[in-house]
Amino acid sequence: MVRSLLLLSMTAVLSAQSKAPRSLAELKIFFQVNCVKCHGIDGSATGADGKRLKGQDFTSAKEMKGTTDAELARTIRNGIFFGRVMPSFKNELSAEEIKLIVQEIVRKAAKGK
Repeated sequence: MVRSLLLLSMTAVLSAQSKAPRSLAELKIFFQVNCVKCHGIDGSATGADGKRLKGQDFTSAKEMKGTTDAELARTIRNGIFFGRVMPSFKNELSAEEIKLIVQEIVRKAAKGK
């Protein structure tokens, strides 16, 4: 049982790393499916779940001040489990895809858009 779980995990990691990176349009859909519940469709985290789950507001200059792309990428890759809960996406996204999400979705989030 443990061996088959390990093999499944390794297969997921290898397939996420070996296939061609998803397009920005596909990554926007990924964000909508996986991130909107906490961060909101516009990245503002102002919805009920965003407030309750303490989602980071990507549209707030104050909240994003001093946050580097590397830190955001690390959070997407590894998740957060202390104080807040955010799943890890290291098995679903390649490093290149995570970088694209940070640069083109998170950094360009605008309240109401």
